[in-house]
Amino acid sequence: MNTIESIDSEVAKLGELAPAGYFLALRVRGASPLMVFKTFPQDWLDTYMENGYMMRDPVTTWALTIGGTIRWSSPFLPDPFGVLRDAARHGLTYGASIAHGPRTALTLCSICRQDREPTQEEIAQAREIVLRLHALTEPPKALDAPLTAALGVLAAGGGADRLARELGISEAAARARIRDLCTVLFAATPEEALRRARDAKLI
Repeated sequence: MNTIESIDSEVAKLGELAPAGYFLALRVRGASPLMVFKTFPQDWLDTYMENGYMMRDPVTTWALTIGGTIRWSSPFLPDPFGVLRDAARHGLTYGASIAHGPRTALTLCSICRQDREPTQEEIAQAREIVLRLHALTEPPKALDAPLTAALGVLAAGGGADRLARELGISEAAARARIRDLCTVLFAATPEEALRRARDAKLI
């Protein structure tokens, strides 16, 4: 099983713990997560964005300042703007959140049910999933020589044609190498791979 398959396998386990939906943002840097997975109702996601709830969400504040695990019903999660009350009106009645990692690479997950509070065991299981996913998505400390060459060409503003010329390989092979670089850095595009490489101080 490769890394992407392992990630998908772990994320699938969240669905078993969150019949009303879940939200998972992996390794958030600034406002940009490495990956996002969400099964919350679309009407709630639309409401959340339309009302600008992110900066008023008590879960966000808690994750950035305290972290760990918490139920949404906790008295230590004040909700002066009624974000969680609005979530309940959209079917997200009982929730719990897990926050792990430094503020520069924070992983945040929320799981929800409609019928009852998540149990302590369910929250612990979700936390273990979050910890495994956080570890699986750790950026590499270094790249091998072929990927380093590809990254150097991208950093210089080149593409597959230039990489092919510099390494004496076909353009198809050069494109494959750039795709491999994107995979290793969990990037959808070469531009994103370059940004993630800079964030990880690989260049």
